[in-house]
Amino acid sequence: MNEARAGRPGLLPALLGWANSIAWFWIWVGAIGFVLTVHLAFLVAWPDHFIHEDGGAYIIQAESILKGQYIEDAIKRPYGVAVFLVLLSKLFGPHILVFVIAQHLMSVGTALLVAATVRLAGAPRFFALLAFFFAALHGRIIHYDNTVGAETISNFLVSLAAFIAAGAAFRNWPPFLASACVGLTLGALMVCRSAAIGQAVVILLWLLLVLDARLLRRLGALGLAAVLASAVYLTPTAINAVVGKRSSGNEILAVISFVIGYSGDFDHGIHLEHKAQAREYVAKMRAADTSLGWPDVGEYQWPFGAVHRLKMAGENDADLERIARDIFIETLTTPSTLYRHLTGHFLREMDFLLFDANSVARRAPSPQGYEAFVQREPYPFFGSPTGFKRGQLIQDYYKPGWLLARFLPTADRLQGYLSEVMRHGYAPSSDLVQVCCGVLVSTEYDDLPGPIVWLSSATLGLALVLLIGVPASYAGFVRRVPRGLVAVGALMILLALVSAAFPAFLIYGFNRYGYYAIPFLGGSSAVLLWLLFESIRGYGGKSEAARGKAGA
Repeated sequence: MNEARAGRPGLLPALLGWANSIAWFWIWVGAIGFVLTVHLAFLVAWPDHFIHEDGGAYIIQAESILKGQYIEDAIKRPYGVAVFLVLLSKLFGPHILVFVIAQHLMSVGTALLVAATVRLAGAPRFFALLAFFFAALHGRIIHYDNTVGAETISNFLVSLAAFIAAGAAFRNWPPFLASACVGLTLGALMVCRSAAIGQAVVILLWLLLVLDARLLRRLGALGLAAVLASAVYLTPTAINAVVGKRSSGNEILAVISFVIGYSGDFDHGIHLEHKAQAREYVAKMRAADTSLGWPDVGEYQWPFGAVHRLKMAGENDADLERIARDIFIETLTTPSTLYRHLTGHFLREMDFLLFDANSVARRAPSPQGYEAFVQREPYPFFGSPTGFKRGQLIQDYYKPGWLLARFLPTADRLQGYLSEVMRHGYAPSSDLVQVCCGVLVSTEYDDLPGPIVWLSSATLGLALVLLIGVPASYAGFVRRVPRGLVAVGALMILLALVSAAFPAFLIYGFNRYGYYAIPFLGGSSAVLLWLLFESIRGYGGKSEAARGKAGA
């Protein structure tokens, strides 16, 4: 009897804990279902506009591999995305609709991994749920998930590597096994997008700093991850050497053109005879620049014309690339030109990208605008163009069985619900639209700042709080916040800023590059709210202790 009575006090907390877990399970099921519905609504609304500016290159690569023409392929793209498309083709059939559905699912997976990373750091479930919604529901994310490209798989691999690193740092996962997984993931990431080296470096250095182990053990884990990442990254080069495929070139000239055009010194330095041919054109285009940049993407691309004017009679493309590389290095190693690039272009482009501060960064092309790419470059091998019209996917493929039909809506009702979802910030509109509760947002297709401004502001706010608050807490001026909050907040901030900084430094703050930063902006925004919650809770606990001391 006494034992029974002793056991009863623990029964109610156990039942409450069990009920809480069950409730959160269904909350997450509902949240994931809602996000999937939003992605489905976009897919159904635009079922034949799956190719954007760079998407066709990956399709061509995948087709050449599937047809056994890999050696003759001459597309200047990393091979990772094409290999992923080939894998999907082998598993589910070579159809562009398969690729896009996989991208939508991976995007939801990216948001789940960001939320799980925040949760591993010790955040309450509510803030992990907020991180999931912030990372999954942004219109720019869903827009580019609906077009074949490197964006979706790159973000998925970055978030996967960050999740594994967080498990090793916060939950004591075996460090060398976790490091091996991080290295393999980062290697696959850089095979898909070589510009992701910035995110890879951030994750590796973060793991080195926060891993709870001795210094030599941490260095060993870092070395293992770096070696495996390099091995995976160099695998395509090794395969090309074995099969005898000659390099088809790369995108170096396209990337460095912007730095040369925007900031290179065309009056001094090396290759003056080549610079003289482009000097007048460069001066004219720089004079047309304003504090808000150029009004459209076409004007932004003028450095291509400047670099091609460097070529003299009798020189080939290899000569032009060598000359451009020399001027690029000169620009970055000369203090005056580097300073001009950082202050005159890099910081401005970061502002454009993170805060929708000019028309190019604010306005995404309408999905209907991709019709030109779809019709110009058909890919019948992958069923593109598909010929599907708005709503046709539901009518053709939504066929619930007789038992499920009793509980699920009809095809017409489901299509009506998806169309209603699109009206809340996802369908093209020239003005703000209402999400809910009177909140108005940009549709990503107008010329107004979008929700990325909120996420970026929260991220910069968190960065300032951590930069000031963490030293102050160690000095004893303020209460210390949980170690996991600081670590995961720093990780999300760095991933977001590096994701935006690389294209802003080498290219420009174009709308599409915001895609790479948004999931991590969402994660850091949720961490900021978690920090505010911890501060309020700490203040309340401190006040209660003070009242108790006064009463005594």
